[in-house]
Amino acid sequence: MKAWFARVRISVALRASPRPAGSLRGTMGSSEQPGDSEQELTAFEQALKETAPKLSAPPSLHGSIMRAVRAAERPAVAPQGLSFLKWLPAPALVALALLVAWHVQRGAVRPPVPASQQPLAAATTALEMGGRMAQAMPSAVVAPLAAELERLNQDLNNTARFLLASLP
Repeated sequence: MKAWFARVRISVALRASPRPAGSLRGTMGSSEQPGDSEQELTAFEQALKETAPKLSAPPSLHGSIMRAVRAAERPAVAPQGLSFLKWLPAPALVALALLVAWHVQRGAVRPPVPASQQPLAAATTALEMGGRMAQAMPSAVVAPLAAELERLNQDLNNTARFLLASLP
């Protein structure tokens, strides 16, 4: 393998100059003559050049490459008839937002109440609400306290059972 590398180095040196460099002369074997080695390498190099495979491309290769290049250069043509549809959602959203803002500003529409019934209606509503509050308030205030008292009694009963079970 080393001899093959040495021959390649000599071949490269021969291409660069007609005589091998001094460092390459030292790599040759002592039994070989410099002239013999040079002639062998020249013949070897000539044989390699002659036996190099000639690559030929198929005749349709150039045509297929050129068709692919031409197809890639042309951008895809988008239909121009429906291009306005891509802008349709933006104005629709703006119109919807304006409609919602207008509706919120206006508030709920209430039918007008005659002036003679207005004070009476307010008093009736206040009295009805007071009566409902008097009925619902005790259960609303006492219900959480009653549930907590029930859980406390259950904890005490469980503690008593545990202590009785722990006694010998």
